Amino acid sequence: MRLTLRTLLSYLDDTLEPSQAKQIGAKVAESEQARELMERIKQVTRRRRLTTPPTTGPGGMDANTIAEYLDNEVTPEKSAEVEQICLASDVHLAEVAACHQILTLVLGEPALVPPSAKQRMYGLVKGPEAIPFRKPARASSKDDNDLSSEIEPNHDETLRLGVPAVGVGGLNRNVLLIAGGGVLAACLLVFAVWQIMKKPDDRIIEPKGDDRIVQADSKKKEPDQKKPPENKADDKKKKKPDEPKNKDSKKEITPAKKDGIVIEDVKIKPAPGIPYFPANNKIDPIGKYLDLGIKAPAVLLTKPDKGGWKRITKDESDVVSGQPLVSLPGSKSVVTLASGIEVILWGNLPEITQDIATLESRITLHATGQLDGDLTLDRGRILLRNKKATGQDAFVRVRFANPTLGQEEYFDFTLQGIDAAVIVERFGTLNQDDPFVEDPKDKKRTWPTAHLRVFAYGPSVRVRSGGDNYQLDAENLPMMQWESRTALLARPDRVMLPPWFKGTSPPKKEAEKLMRKKAEEAHQQLAKLLDAKGIDVALAELEENVQKNVPNEILMNKKISEGTLALWRHALRCSMAVDDVAHVWEEFAKPKQPIFVRGVCMQAIQQWLALNRDNDYVLLKILRKNFRLRETESIKIMERFHYISVQAASKPVTYQYLIEDLNNDLLPIRTLSHWHLLVLAPVGASIPYDPDMPAPLRMEAVQRWSTLIRPGQLPPRMAPPKTKGQK
Repeated sequence: MRLTLRTLLSYLDDTLEPSQAKQIGAKVAESEQARELMERIKQVTRRRRLTTPPTTGPGGMDANTIAEYLDNEVTPEKSAEVEQICLASDVHLAEVAACHQILTLVLGEPALVPPSAKQRMYGLVKGPEAIPFRKPARASSKDDNDLSSEIEPNHDETLRLGVPAVGVGGLNRNVLLIAGGGVLAACLLVFAVWQIMKKPDDRIIEPKGDDRIVQADSKKKEPDQKKPPENKADDKKKKKPDEPKNKDSKKEITPAKKDGIVIEDVKIKPAPGIPYFPANNKIDPIGKYLDLGIKAPAVLLTKPDKGGWKRITKDESDVVSGQPLVSLPGSKSVVTLASGIEVILWGNLPEITQDIATLESRITLHATGQLDGDLTLDRGRILLRNKKATGQDAFVRVRFANPTLGQEEYFDFTLQGIDAAVIVERFGTLNQDDPFVEDPKDKKRTWPTAHLRVFAYGPSVRVRSGGDNYQLDAENLPMMQWESRTALLARPDRVMLPPWFKGTSPPKKEAEKLMRKKAEEAHQQLAKLLDAKGIDVALAELEENVQKNVPNEILMNKKISEGTLALWRHALRCSMAVDDVAHVWEEFAKPKQPIFVRGVCMQAIQQWLALNRDNDYVLLKILRKNFRLRETESIKIMERFHYISVQAASKPVTYQYLIEDLNNDLLPIRTLSHWHLLVLAPVGASIPYDPDMPAPLRMEAVQRWSTLIRPGQLPPRMAPPKTKGQK
C-alpha cells in the first residue's frame, strides 16, 4: 500500500483496515517527511481564520475535484496534481483534511438518537395527525380547482402545516391574518433599515492585562489643536446617553501556533470599509517632494513610462501617480500628498539600523477619489502620517503582492487624528522548501514568501485586513505581522521591536563607529554625484573610481580600507535598488574580486529573487541571453541561489555534487557550492578554499572535503566547544 496524502488522512482518521493501518504506521515511522506532514495536517486543521481555497485562477480547486480525490475517482495524474497543490498550500491542505475528517464522522457511524429524545421532539409540536377522531382527507377530484366550491376544513392540512386554507370561505376568516402579516413585514423592514443607518459602536478591545472591554472614542483628544466649528444639532446627536452594549464588541481571541510561538489576534468591531477596487494607474500630479535639507541627503527616483530612472529634486518637486518611486538605501524621502497625507520612503543603511531585510523603499502612488491615500508597496519601509489641517481621520490603502497565491492583497489604515502614523515594511525570503523549478507552469513549483510588518507610530491607528479590524497604538499593540503563506495578520505573543524603531543607539566599538561613519559618507558622495548625473552614470563612475584607487597587491590580499569598502558596497546595493540585476551578477561572476564583494552581490540577488514570484525567470533569461550561459549551467546557478531542501540535505549524494563543483569551470558555481557546504557542514570551515584559487589548489580542497564527508555518508557534526579545564 503506497504512502500518499489520501492514505495518510485515512490513517489519521482511523478508517483503514488493521493490516493496512499497521503497514502505513511502519512507513510513517520510517519517513521523517511523513511525520512532519502529519504534524502539519494537525496544525492547519486547528488553525482558525484560515481562508477558503479559490475555485478558479492560480491554485484554484473546485469542490467536485476534492470530492473525487477523496473518493479515489480521479486519474493518477490528477491525484498527483491535487496532492502537490495541498503540499504547497496550507489552505488547500486544511480543506482536504477537514473534508476527509467530516466525511469520516458522518459516514462512519449513523447518528444515535435516544428514544426519549425522539419522544420530546415529537411532543414539541402537535400536528393535525395528533387530533383525536380526525377525519382522513378526501380524494382529490376535478372540483378541487373550483374556488367557488365548498372546501373541506381538513383538506391537505398536512401539506399546509396546519395553516387554514384560503378559499372563498377561508378568505373571510383570514383577512386579519393577512393584514397582520403585512404589518409585521413592514415593521421588520423599518427595523432593518434603522440597524443599517445607525452609528457604529466605537468600543474597542484593549489587548492587555485582564482583557477588559473598555469604551474609547474613535478619535484621540489633541492638545493645543483647534477644533473646527460643529453644528449644535449634530452635537446633540453625538451625545447619546448610555448606549446599550453590543455583544459583537466582545473580545475574540484566535489562538494559533507558528514556530513554537503562540499568536493571538485581538479583533475589534468591524468599521465600515471601502470596497476593493483595482488600482488607478492614471498619471496625474498627486503630491510634492519635500527636500528637508538634512545632514543625510535624500535621493528619490522616479521612472517615467519612456526612459530610465530620474531623480526628483526640489526644483522639480512634482510627484505623479502611476509611476514607481524609489528611495535609495540611506535616504528618507518625504512626499506630501494633496489630500494631507505624508508618505516617507524610508531607505535603510544596515550599518546604522542593523537591519539587512529592507534596504531601498519602492512604492507606486495611485490616483483615487475615495481614499486619502492609495499606494502599492513593492518593497522596503514606508511611514504614513496624517497631516490634515482639519484634524480629521485619514484613510489610506496599502496594496502589496502575495507571491504565494499570485494575487494582490491590501491593508486599509485609519489614521485617527492629527499626526497619527503607521510604519509598514515589506520584504521577501527564500525558504528551504522552495527549490528552483525551470518550468514556471510546473505543478511542483512553489513561491517565495512575502513578509509585512506593521508598527503603530504615535497616536492610535486602525488597520483593516481581510474583513477584520485591529486597533494599534504605540503602548498596547505596537506591532503586527503578516506573511503570504497564511495570508493572516497576527499579533505575536512576544513583541520584539527592531532597534531602529525607537532610534538606534551610538555604537560602542571603534570598528562599528568607523563602519557607520563611512557608510554615511558613501551615501553623501553618491547623492552629490546625482546632483549633475543620472543614476547609471553616477554608479558606474563611483565603482570605477573605487577600483582604480585600489592597488592590485592590496586587492589580492583583501586589505582594503573601510571607506573603499563602504563606497563599493553602497554602489552595489543601489544598483539592485533600480533592478540592475545584470550588473550585480557581472560583479559577482568577475574573477579576482574581494570575497566581501561576492558576499554583497549574492545577498542582494537572493533578496531580489524573493521579492517577486517570477524574478527567478528574469534572472534566468539574463544569464542565457546577456551572458551566453548554456542551459545546464544556468539551471545549476539558479538552483544554487536557492537553499538546499531538508530532503536533499539528508541525502549523501547532495554533498558529493557540491564537493565536485568546488572545481567547476564556472567561478559562480564554485562560489555558490562552497557557500552551501559551509551552511550544511560548518565543520569544514577550517579547510582553506577560495573560488579564485588555481586549479591544483582547488583540487586539494576537494580532496580534503571528500575526506571529511566520505561518499555515502553525511557530514559529521561539529565538536562541542571546550569548557574551562579541558585541554
